[in-house]
Amino acid sequence: MPPFRHRDTRDSGYPVQPAAALPARAGRGFSRDPGRNEPRSAQVRPGIRLDESTVIKYLSMAGGDPEQAVRLRRFLLASAAYAICIPLVWLACKFNLIGREPAWILVAMMVAVNVGLYGVFRTGLNRKFSDPSLTWVQVFVGNVVVMVAVYSFDQGRAVVLNLSLVVLTLGVFHFTTREFVKTALQILAGYAAVINLLMFFKPETVNVYHEWFQWAGLAAVLPLFAVIGGRISGLRQRLRSSNEELQSALGNVRQMATHDHLTGLSNRVLFNEELQHALARAERHARPVALFFMDLDRFKNINDTLGHQFGDRVLQEAAKRLAGCVREGDIIARLGGDEFVLLVEELGDQATLSEIARKLLAAVSELRKIDGHELNVTLSIGICTYPADGRDSRALLAGADIAMYRAKDRGRNRFCFYSAELQSHTPETLALEAGLRHGLERGEFRVYYQPKIDMRTGSITGVEALLRWQHPEKGLLLPEKFIQLAEETGLIIPIGLWTLREVCERSKAWKDAGLPRMPIAVNLSASQFREEQLVPQLAEILKSTGTDSDILELEITESMVMRDPDEAVKLMRNLRAMGVRLTIDDFGTGYSSLGYLKLFPINNLKVDRSFVRDLPHSRDDVAITRAVIAMAHSLEMNVIAEGVELREQLDVLRKEGCDEFQGYLCRPPLAEEDLIRFIRDGGTRGTLN
Repeated sequence: MPPFRHRDTRDSGYPVQPAAALPARAGRGFSRDPGRNEPRSAQVRPGIRLDESTVIKYLSMAGGDPEQAVRLRRFLLASAAYAICIPLVWLACKFNLIGREPAWILVAMMVAVNVGLYGVFRTGLNRKFSDPSLTWVQVFVGNVVVMVAVYSFDQGRAVVLNLSLVVLTLGVFHFTTREFVKTALQILAGYAAVINLLMFFKPETVNVYHEWFQWAGLAAVLPLFAVIGGRISGLRQRLRSSNEELQSALGNVRQMATHDHLTGLSNRVLFNEELQHALARAERHARPVALFFMDLDRFKNINDTLGHQFGDRVLQEAAKRLAGCVREGDIIARLGGDEFVLLVEELGDQATLSEIARKLLAAVSELRKIDGHELNVTLSIGICTYPADGRDSRALLAGADIAMYRAKDRGRNRFCFYSAELQSHTPETLALEAGLRHGLERGEFRVYYQPKIDMRTGSITGVEALLRWQHPEKGLLLPEKFIQLAEETGLIIPIGLWTLREVCERSKAWKDAGLPRMPIAVNLSASQFREEQLVPQLAEILKSTGTDSDILELEITESMVMRDPDEAVKLMRNLRAMGVRLTIDDFGTGYSSLGYLKLFPINNLKVDRSFVRDLPHSRDDVAITRAVIAMAHSLEMNVIAEGVELREQLDVLRKEGCDEFQGYLCRPPLAEEDLIRFIRDGGTRGTLN
């Protein structure tokens, strides 16, 4: 099947049509004859090539029936021969080769016959005959006209007869031998009837012996000529069939060379060729080109669990859905494996390209069931544009490939635009990224805990869980060394889930060991907060670990909730309904709206360390801290100050009414065994007075 390749985008345009809306395509999409790029309407019958206006005219005359249009066209071509005969009859009459009366009879016959047949074709009555083309009717009428002419010509009768027979014979070269013999017998019978009529009505104008001698000669020659004509006709038919088979074979060879045998889409060879042409057009006309690099997520799992044959079925269905989502001017191809590419010309703005990507993602995600097997097929897409991201095919393919892998890193089932930053990683960063991918599998992550202390009593009110990575070569790494990379690669989602489960399991273990009950705060990443499955995933973790929900405290930043405040409110209410406590972290560093803040179901508010750092020397920071504490208390929120390292900072916070603090003044983040020892030793009780 040829690639999708249509240039007229006036009616299709994006947003693109869903797959269900495009059951068949007339252009370079699913099955068409190789090499035929003209509209379907122009292919009325193989071998007949007409321009579009002519096709429309004949289809209109035939009531929209392509076969009837062909019959009508052939009849009109035959009628043209009669139209030529009329002036010839007039000339014969002028030179006294035929009388006026028979001339009028001939003209009247030709006009009447053709008008009658035209009416039959236009009304469709010809369809009721076994031969809807009325070929034999037209041949018989032609013979009658010839015989009337032969009868009417007083002079040059033999010339008229022989010329008419030659024309008629050439006209029936498409007949088989049997049809040819039938025509020959019809001619002989007609000529014999004419001779007898001449002998009876016009004996003075006819040489009987000469006419019968000529008839005998025709009787001897025409059957032989019929056999020869039939052989020639058969030979022509065989040559035509051989040529069609050759063309079909050549088309199949090209099809196999340029198209993917499994999906019918273009293969890598044809796509590279089309990409070169598209870039040349883009450079010549100064217009953009976009390249989408698509890869099915976790396709290897399908092959491994259900077999390669079923995997092929998935690829075929995915290809159909992807192909059904593109405009008629776009090119889609399969490069190999589960990799597909889409070439879009004349579109370069990110809004439109994003809409295309969303349509592609949605189309593949609808692939839920094949052969009774439930599926969850998703797609990752990388997008690269000309000329912004590259000016040749190699650069565009490489950029789209990089962007596609970044989409996978960010959680799959999404798209990502290429940017120069995606290639700006140093070898050290790339090595760190590779190690990060295996960190969870190897159990290299650790959770440290920093105590939170009550300002008034000095007792421990809870702990904050802080992630560390025990790198096999670099040692213990702090979050600032790898969290941003985890966010960029999408690994933050599984790492975050592991942290939540680890914290809940440790909390249950501490409870069973008889330690005091205390909340554990866990920082949520922006990606986790936007994850649709956060609530059910968290519910499953709490249930499977047997942890009380009010033990868990989730810390979220104000920038996360202000990205979409309305959705954030819904999510936070769902979390609170589970019994989970919520804390706004880094308050004051973003752009929270007080109107929204009062709607957030928040338990705690954290004063960012950037305001605590310069206490008590910065009058501005003192004023800001005082205002934040007062506002939080008015909204019935508990206030926690982080990053407290000096006694002077603690004194200011206590004076302003801060409820809790954490920082190196009390303890740095502790490993689990050190935290347990710290708790059993009584913590900081009595040491902060």
